[in-house]
Amino acid sequence: MFIFDIFKREARRLRTLSVAMAGGMLLLLAGLWFVQIVSGKQMQGLLERQSFRRPQVAAERGNIFDCNGLALVKNRAQYNVVVYLEDLRSQFANEYSQMAKEYLQEHRLPPAAKLPAKTAAPLHLEADYRVVSNLSYRVAAVLQQPVTLDPERFRTFLHESIFMPLQILTDLNAKQVAVFSEQLSGQPGLDLERQPVVSYPYKTAAAHLLGYVVRTGGEKKYQSPGYKGNTGLEAAFDDKLTGEPGTNLVLVNNEGYRQHEETLVPKQGGKDIYLTISLPLQQAAEKALARYGVRGAAVVMDARTGDVLAMASMPAFDPNEFVAGVSQKRWEDLNDARLQPLFNRATDAYFPGSTFKIITTLACLESGVMDVNEIYHNAGKFTESGYDIDDTAPAGDYNFESAFYHSSNSYFCHYGMRAGLRKLFEVARRFHLGEKTDFPTGEAAGIVPRPEQAGGKAWPVNAAPYVSIGQEISVTPLQMTVMIAAIANGGTIFWPRVVKEIRSSGTGEVEQSFPAGRVRDTVLLNPQHLQILRHAMLEDTEHPGANAYEKFHQPGHLLLQQAQFQVAGKTGTAQVNSPGLDYRHVVWFDSFGPYNDPRYAVVVMIVDGGSGGLTCAPVAEEIYEAIVKTEKAGLSRQAQN
Repeated sequence: MFIFDIFKREARRLRTLSVAMAGGMLLLLAGLWFVQIVSGKQMQGLLERQSFRRPQVAAERGNIFDCNGLALVKNRAQYNVVVYLEDLRSQFANEYSQMAKEYLQEHRLPPAAKLPAKTAAPLHLEADYRVVSNLSYRVAAVLQQPVTLDPERFRTFLHESIFMPLQILTDLNAKQVAVFSEQLSGQPGLDLERQPVVSYPYKTAAAHLLGYVVRTGGEKKYQSPGYKGNTGLEAAFDDKLTGEPGTNLVLVNNEGYRQHEETLVPKQGGKDIYLTISLPLQQAAEKALARYGVRGAAVVMDARTGDVLAMASMPAFDPNEFVAGVSQKRWEDLNDARLQPLFNRATDAYFPGSTFKIITTLACLESGVMDVNEIYHNAGKFTESGYDIDDTAPAGDYNFESAFYHSSNSYFCHYGMRAGLRKLFEVARRFHLGEKTDFPTGEAAGIVPRPEQAGGKAWPVNAAPYVSIGQEISVTPLQMTVMIAAIANGGTIFWPRVVKEIRSSGTGEVEQSFPAGRVRDTVLLNPQHLQILRHAMLEDTEHPGANAYEKFHQPGHLLLQQAQFQVAGKTGTAQVNSPGLDYRHVVWFDSFGPYNDPRYAVVVMIVDGGSGGLTCAPVAEEIYEAIVKTEKAGLSRQAQN
């Protein structure tokens, strides 16, 4: 009996345990049923309402450096105040509830009444706007800078980009960044955004060569703001500077708010470009031009390699203005029909005037029609064969050299007519005047006909006296600089180089190089003729009474004399009688130096200046002084190293 009682007691315990286990299994099954059947439908609906966005992230634009590694264009850090709307959802809901309650009270509706969609939607928009507007007002008060939240912009942002941060204040200064960190950091929905912004630290320096960028973004949905080169090197090398944009993957919920974000495709910064331009020479050229002429250009070239060391055009502009966008009024000022600040005069075409007498000299010497020692009487006006051409040189007797540095029109009209129009065109074309130089920012070709066009209907042979003194034809300051460089180096025509290499912004590795000294052509010059021409150009600055002598021997301007840096040049003035142009004459000074060891070619052109000697020569003299200072500084650095 005792044994049976034990079995009965154990059976009860087993039954209890079995019941407990069965209950647990039922509870587990019920939980699985709830998760898979009941909650599963809810989670499936939530998942169906969630989706991904793929906003594009603009890459940081590449930098542009001068030949010394100074950044002419770079990215600076701009700090903006942004609002993350997903962090304000509870405030949006509270504001809406309060506004809905007020609406029901105002319209005497039951407190539990449900607003129709056509009423609720604008209330939701207004509630969201109020929350963000109040937050913006607080930011403005703390940072002491007005913040305007445009209602229409906010409405568009809610409908199209609610998952993106909303900028409410841009470009904070250092003090504002510090104040934000102290007083607003941690505020729900607020944050500081660091944005790279294209910057031109030297403002107007080389503005026409560098060009400017304009903002992009917004043309495509989910495209972040970036920049596009619009003119100059910024446009010519835009594909290199822009880089490759990245893509983020943003998970948003059914209301469009961000739930999660990660990088899908990393952005790749743009390439860096290194130029041949020397910032000190560039600034010296611009400063001198601004002092002596309102509208003009100056080009400085290494006569041994064709490297462009400076290219200035005045009046200039500040490319920084275009980074954020210019107003309509400012745009009209920049497109002033007369001043044309955006226009690069260094690559546009003008009458060369008496600087073309360099070509006329070579044409006459090669033709054998001119004896440099022969005396020609200048009556004060060229009247041979019925011509009536004024002469600015004093009346009197001239040999070649005196006619050259006094720039006698009568002398060169006489011998240029004897050489003939075809010969003038032939020599000019050998120096590729009137032809483009393959400059990357674009240029005018000018007008210098081919030799076979001489004598035709458009170019009758009686045009020779006018062409011989630089009338009727047109060239660019850049073309004339290439020509002067060839006179200086003995006849080598270079393709002008302004970009040295393109490097990776990350590693600094050279990815593309542009070799120096790319020869376009070689002009075969009689050494004796070349020496005659060069010495005459030297006399234009060294002979007392010559057109450029005074400006190269001013009291207080002794740096060139002390450095024994003699400059050889030619002044020029061209009369303009075209009704389509708003100027009446163009003045020039084309030169190279130092005379005994030519290394530099400098050309200065000014529209409506006083004269080549009075207006352009002093600009060139200041540029040469900057060259001497730069060379001395370079030698000092070499000695220290």
